[in-house]
Amino acid sequence: MDIGKQSYRFEKKILSWDQTAAVLARLADPNRLVIETCVATSTRISEVTGLMIKHFNPAARVVRIEQRNWRMDIDTPKTEGSKRVLALGDLCDRYIDWIAKLDRRGPNDWIFPQASDPAKPMWDSGIRKAIHEAAKDVGCDFPGLGPHSFRRANITWRQEVGGSAIEASKIAGHSEVDMTSEYTFVGIDRQEALTRAIQERLAQAAPQDSGPSPNDAQREQMARARRAKQEKRAKVVAINGKESAA
Repeated sequence: MDIGKQSYRFEKKILSWDQTAAVLARLADPNRLVIETCVATSTRISEVTGLMIKHFNPAARVVRIEQRNWRMDIDTPKTEGSKRVLALGDLCDRYIDWIAKLDRRGPNDWIFPQASDPAKPMWDSGIRKAIHEAAKDVGCDFPGLGPHSFRRANITWRQEVGGSAIEASKIAGHSEVDMTSEYTFVGIDRQEALTRAIQERLAQAAPQDSGPSPNDAQREQMARARRAKQEKRAKVVAINGKESAA
């Protein structure tokens, strides 16, 4: 049944690059590492808090998304496409250091456990609170700001730095590319950059030497006709001049 277009309680927004960096700088681990994971890999918060040590492969520098933690209910990811392998990039070393500090490091232990009960994964409510406090310090807090905002930012920025919409969709675990478009924001600065890129590319394009165009041929024909008329008038003037002299 079609229930129409989805409505949202809060306006969909993302922080700027500078605001994001400033907020991250005010977060402490594990909250910072959780949000860095969301913003670097486009993971959902439920996927990050659902990570176990067995899901982290330091040799390959990846995490495997195989489950999610939805309010302490551990279940399969949101869609079949949500089961995926994600590159951690520079975060891999941060994961190694973080895990080394944990008291429990078995395959089925949580990468982000509760401080009071390491046998359970952490709640996302504490992460959300920390984000709002950090954002208020920076002056960029807004209703609806949360871990999902950083997932949205990743999907937008991945395309800004050169990734395709299909790549962003696959990495985000979206079942359809159309969903990725709902997460993608095109700011005025990005529009300006893209517009200038098109203009510069066009300006640098060298015209192809494919011979005279129809317009060139038409202009040449008109020029010859003008020259012929001018020569004819000159002859008439010359003849009239000779007759007058006689």
